Amino acid sequence: MKLPKSVLSPAKINLMLRVLGRRADGYHNLQTSFELLDWGDTLHLKPTSTSDVVIEGDFGDLPQHNNLIDKAARLLEPFAKKPQGIKIEVEKKIPQGAGLGGGSSNAAVTLLILNRFWQCDLPIEVLMRLGLKLGADVPVFVFGKSAIATGVGEQLQAYDFGSRFYVLFMPDCMISTATVFSDPDLERGQQMVATEVVDDPAVWINDCLPVVLSRFPQMRSLYAQLSLTDEIYLSGTGSTLFAAFDSLQRAESCAERGRAFCSKVAVVKALKKNIL
Repeated sequence: MKLPKSVLSPAKINLMLRVLGRRADGYHNLQTSFELLDWGDTLHLKPTSTSDVVIEGDFGDLPQHNNLIDKAARLLEPFAKKPQGIKIEVEKKIPQGAGLGGGSSNAAVTLLILNRFWQCDLPIEVLMRLGLKLGADVPVFVFGKSAIATGVGEQLQAYDFGSRFYVLFMPDCMISTATVFSDPDLERGQQMVATEVVDDPAVWINDCLPVVLSRFPQMRSLYAQLSLTDEIYLSGTGSTLFAAFDSLQRAESCAERGRAFCSKVAVVKALKKNIL
């Protein structure tokens, strides 16, 4: 495979996230809807003459060789028929702890790239199972389509949520998934909704929202300000708040209002093409 020079590593939002109950293994059964976005990080790729995988980028507090890209590469190494060196430089736009799946997306795109570059020839279903070892959000990015999900988020059904515009509000606030899911006040007895209605914003609840608002005053203040003029939702277990609109004009107006309260704002759409 000839390497592309760069590949989008898309962000996601959870239009809804219902916590159905805690599992025996400590994880939670969920019903959620993933919308993959046309915005995110970019992986810049370059073949090298060595056999090493070299990773560069700003990964915050994570050691350079303890990030999900490195772990994804190590998972694929045993399957490589033609191992080759590669340099992966990550241009980060997705904040850590934002509920946008940045690390999971990076890992999934790495699996997709190296599966071809190293001629592993593994089917998507196998790559999704490997990705689940890295995190519950990795399979949907390998799947590469917006989807409804159950289980811990790995049982996926492709779903087209239409052509909405989304306004992302990304405050400087990192929220740990483990912190939210271990909170004793988290609602864990939610009921599933029928597939036929998941596209209705009336069912876009996120059971993590009350915990986030209660535990993080910055989030509570931002949510209160934005909610004065628009219907506001929380993505995943992170700190990104978002609004959804049927027109670009309305989305841009919302973004402009929100910049008075949040410095990092993006207007995005759903990803309608394959990652590779």
